[in-house]
Amino acid sequence: MPRRNIIAPTIITALLLCCGHVLAEKAKPAKTPAKDADGWVSLFDGKTLDGWKVSTENPKTFTVKDGAIVAKGPRAHLFYAGKVAGGDFKNFELKIDVMTKPGSNGGVYFHTKYQEKGWPGKGFEVQVNNTHRDPKKSGGLYGVKDVFKAPAKDGVWFTEHIIVRGKKITIKVDGKTLVEFTEPTPPKIKGGRVLSSGTFALQGHDPGSTVCYKNIRVKVLDDKDAEEGFTQLFDGKSFEGWKVSTDNPKTFTIADGAIIAKGPRAHLFYAGDVGKHNFKNFELKIDVMTLKGSNGGVYFHTQYQKGGWPGKGFEVQVNNTHRDPKKSGGLYAVKDIFKAPAKDGEWFTEHIIVQGKKITIKVNGETLVEFTEPTPPKPPRGMKGRFLSSGTFALQGHDPKSTVYYKNIRVKILKD
Repeated sequence: MPRRNIIAPTIITALLLCCGHVLAEKAKPAKTPAKDADGWVSLFDGKTLDGWKVSTENPKTFTVKDGAIVAKGPRAHLFYAGKVAGGDFKNFELKIDVMTKPGSNGGVYFHTKYQEKGWPGKGFEVQVNNTHRDPKKSGGLYGVKDVFKAPAKDGVWFTEHIIVRGKKITIKVDGKTLVEFTEPTPPKIKGGRVLSSGTFALQGHDPGSTVCYKNIRVKVLDDKDAEEGFTQLFDGKSFEGWKVSTDNPKTFTIADGAIIAKGPRAHLFYAGDVGKHNFKNFELKIDVMTLKGSNGGVYFHTQYQKGGWPGKGFEVQVNNTHRDPKKSGGLYAVKDIFKAPAKDGEWFTEHIIVQGKKITIKVNGETLVEFTEPTPPKPPRGMKGRFLSSGTFALQGHDPKSTVYYKNIRVKILKD
């Protein structure tokens, strides 16, 4: 018998555990909650193929044994067809535990769709292969950005972690990042390998391969989470991580996923764990909507104070039709804008970038302000605190007649 066909006893034992043929006590599948506190939800119940649909060419390739889906037999694919996200995933994190038998090949597809036979023509495949003759190994983005050194061993469970955010794909194996791929615009990939949306599929590659899949869980990311490197500062439900000034705390409320500023002057300061609420170089994006005649503002490099107008940091104006001539997107009293770039009653995005001595402000992608602080700084008269340093963010409630909505508040910390 050729030496390559000799399998160590320990590997045989592990694989038999996977496939359910050992004489030991049968493993009990773990009960996974529908959705945990971090947003993960299980796609496989550990007992049945409920919520999954197998291709018609070789449906017997897939079985369930001892809490795992076992792919062993002629080519076939098992597609997720359950209720989570309607089986259509765009931005997500997927984690799946995998174990291979020596010489085996498999794969995990995403952004794909059900087809009765053949290799899936839509979506991307993340390779599963540690010792199969195919040189492309586990964790690679098959045919796009391959990995040629196996990151795991046969007979041992390993975790593939696939992250899709916008145009970027990240693949990790056991926590180690193996692939980071950003799709160009327009895409330069032939066939169906284009980022869009779709379901997941598990691959049964050939009769000589045995691959086990278990603990399949997904975290659906909102489009607002798709921007690589940005972290949400507002959960859309509570003021957790925020601290309101004491002068008029009832000015701020929450409804329909937005912070509403309506009432006497007050300010809401970020006081959460991200950046330990002390930001120096950053990108901040915030969606804003004003009602007619309303005024507000977004502060940065500021600090908490109990009342009054913040004395430290800069304010980016929020105002489209208020009587104050300084309009949305301006760096208040430093480099003002006098023509409103947005309309009342419509959401618009303020994007504030601070890098070193430079401040850039965009509204809906259009650059309105580029300001480089002189050395030494020259704050406007009566505004000694208007100079670049570091600090937190604050939202402004301007006056009882103004109503301003803030939501989707996200930040990316930049290196010095």
